[in-house]
Amino acid sequence: MTGLIKVEGASKKFSNGVVVFEGLDLEVALGETLCILGPSGCGKTTLLRAMHGLLPLDGGRVVIDGKPVTQPRRDVAMVFQHFGLFPWKTVTANVGYGLELAGLAEPERKARVEQYIEMVGLEGFEKSFPYQLSGGMQQRVGLARALAMQPRVLLMDEPFGALDAQTRETLQDELLSIWERTGAPTMVFITHSIEEAIALGDRVVVLSPRPARIGEILRVDIPRPRTVAKVIEHPGFIELRERCWRQLRAKDRVA
Repeated sequence: MTGLIKVEGASKKFSNGVVVFEGLDLEVALGETLCILGPSGCGKTTLLRAMHGLLPLDGGRVVIDGKPVTQPRRDVAMVFQHFGLFPWKTVTANVGYGLELAGLAEPERKARVEQYIEMVGLEGFEKSFPYQLSGGMQQRVGLARALAMQPRVLLMDEPFGALDAQTRETLQDELLSIWERTGAPTMVFITHSIEEAIALGDRVVVLSPRPARIGEILRVDIPRPRTVAKVIEHPGFIELRERCWRQLRAKDRVA
């Protein structure tokens, strides 16, 4: 597979002098789902925001498709943990917001919004406002908004972290299905859940505590298409889970 995203010697320091991460080198292949695990405060979200061009690095660089990232790109979309919806906009308006900014003609914008609202299972809620939706439904809106841009790269910042366990597993399964149906876009997924990382990822990267460095990178050789249940039942799941746990515990001891 061809490398689409390259993180080269990335370093970031907060204004208070705390070094978040330093010297990170990472590559994400075209069409790959890369999941990133690590303890709280190790810079997972900071790294993802740098990939999106929302946050400048202090050293190193992020390159996507051969071009250094200096600002957000239209072919890169991000889904946030806390939904990031406009409370005064309906589901339709929220999903179509990026398309409107991009200047897409109204007939095409309308068709694409309808397509992705249906894809995430929100038919009948087009005129609803965020406060009228459950957390899981709000996250579906955020996912539809990102997918409607038909991005080459999808960045996911713990999108299911605030949801209850049942809703979370449902959306994990739906994301796996959508990933297949939309042509397997390149995806970087931040999570605290080992099970989620293994279920979704082609590879899992474990970061150390701050200042973060890359520990073990595990390949998930579980065939697709997947469901969460099938992944958990796979003979290789327990070993992968234990390897992730050992790596995280080792890093905790270093901290």
